[in-house]
Amino acid sequence: MTRHYNYGRTHLSKPFTKMITLLKEALVLGGRAVVIYFLVLVMVKLMGKREVGQLTPLDFVVGIMIGSVAALPMEDAQIPFLPAMVPIVVLAGLEIIFSVLALNSKKIRLFVEDKPTIIISDGRLIKENMAKTRMNIDDLKQELRKQGVADINEVEEGTLETGGTFSVIKKKEYQPLTLADLQATSMHNLDQVIGVFASKARRDLQALLDR
Repeated sequence: MTRHYNYGRTHLSKPFTKMITLLKEALVLGGRAVVIYFLVLVMVKLMGKREVGQLTPLDFVVGIMIGSVAALPMEDAQIPFLPAMVPIVVLAGLEIIFSVLALNSKKIRLFVEDKPTIIISDGRLIKENMAKTRMNIDDLKQELRKQGVADINEVEEGTLETGGTFSVIKKKEYQPLTLADLQATSMHNLDQVIGVFASKARRDLQALLDR
């Protein structure tokens, strides 16, 4: 008996089958990416709006963990999809719960968000707090320049906020004059007002020349 082998069909079917398998995996991973995108978007909206500079340590940790967990089922089609989504929901739920508790509990709020740290007080540096926050003098000068401060002696209080921003309260004599300041001054002291304006103008000009 003569046996006939169809070598051509067998040879062509293997690459075709492999291509179909790869295409199916690509469609599965693409579909997962779409679902995960909308799921993470919903979770982020539920966790509330925050600027990047205002993220708390909890927000930062949860964000990294959600990103890591969400990437796994998009990289490997063999990972079960629905069980992989559970950690995302759990992490978002924990963040929401801690945020709500922090609104009503100072201890939890300090644990989650820490507290502002005073770096400058009455024109003097608090070096211990600079060491705690790992802020060097160059970083401090940069933050002061952002606030339009040329001399540290102009600062009544400089604070590193919980979100990482730096806020400055200038001493009264270095604050801009307001309409209320003028209204509080009688017409008899008009010369003094003009003198204050002139003095401030000289200081501002000198600050510009010193830069």
